[in-house]
Amino acid sequence: MPMATTCRLNRRATDVEEAVELRDEAKRLHQPTPDFRCTDCGKPVRPHRGGGHASAHFEHLERNANCRLSHRAT
Repeated sequence: MPMATTCRLNRRATDVEEAVELRDEAKRLHQPTPDFRCTDCGKPVRPHRGGGHASAHFEHLERNANCRLSHRAT
């Protein structure tokens, strides 16, 4: 399963650690979640912290079968 560790935010590459911080800060300030986008297909993604069996990564809000970085349903 490919996992993205960078995304696009306002046309610049953003790593997952920074994205988690930005998301959490927006939540604390009651602001909208930043518009994180997949570097491959441009569709919306959300950052996930690492833990348990998975490392930190981005996940598409909706699976995209045409994107090489989107999780494939099994």
